Amino acid sequence: MDKKHSYQDIIASQPLARKAVTEAVYDDHYARKLRRGGWLPTRRRRQRIDVYCRIIGEGHRNILEIGCGFGDLTYRLAGCTEKIVGIDISQKAIETARARLALWPQAQARAAAIEFRQMSAVRLDFPDETFDWAISTSVVEHLHPEDVHVHLTEAWRVLKPQGTYIMWCPNGLGHHKDRDGHFSMLSYAAWISRLRQAGFQHFRSTLATRPPLVDAQLKVFLERAMFRLKIRALWSHLGIRNVLLIAGK
Repeated sequence: MDKKHSYQDIIASQPLARKAVTEAVYDDHYARKLRRGGWLPTRRRRQRIDVYCRIIGEGHRNILEIGCGFGDLTYRLAGCTEKIVGIDISQKAIETARARLALWPQAQARAAAIEFRQMSAVRLDFPDETFDWAISTSVVEHLHPEDVHVHLTEAWRVLKPQGTYIMWCPNGLGHHKDRDGHFSMLSYAAWISRLRQAGFQHFRSTLATRPPLVDAQLKVFLERAMFRLKIRALWSHLGIRNVLLIAGK
């Protein structure tokens, strides 16, 4: 990667310059991904998308996907709502997402309901109480630590009363290898605390890796027990190697 577009520049950036730095970094990221042929979702990604769709269900008015990348989840959710907006900090990602409609035949009939916009996860350019659901997958761990609370309060703000925020990210306790772009790796317990500080409540998660949904305190209990017992096996099978949280407004 070009030195001026390194992930560490995001950490070193001042708040006023951070959006431009982050945009440059992720434009590079998505350009490299396209060159490698990584523009179609992997089998694991498709499995996760199926889980998200089962959790969210159908019959909604407005859904927001934060950090939509190339739009695979945005297109899948188009049949669940009257309107869906996918946003990403990278203009390269947004341009690619818009160009991929032909890959999603079921979404083509819903094209008028799908919108992609370049936008930061830290400043959501929407009125208060706009969306029934907001969803972020593989986003929050990439946020500068100073921006985590800002993002969560913005997600809370744009949700309607009784709206729901769903997030997926690696668990900071889950034995993941260090990655340059992962700045905010937290546990279930820590994320629940941060979400509560932003105004969210009623935290749920999947029983293991897929529905049914249970109180998220089960995942907190499991991650603490497994971590204290120094057990590395079964984290993935128990659904605690990664964090999947559903939080209510």
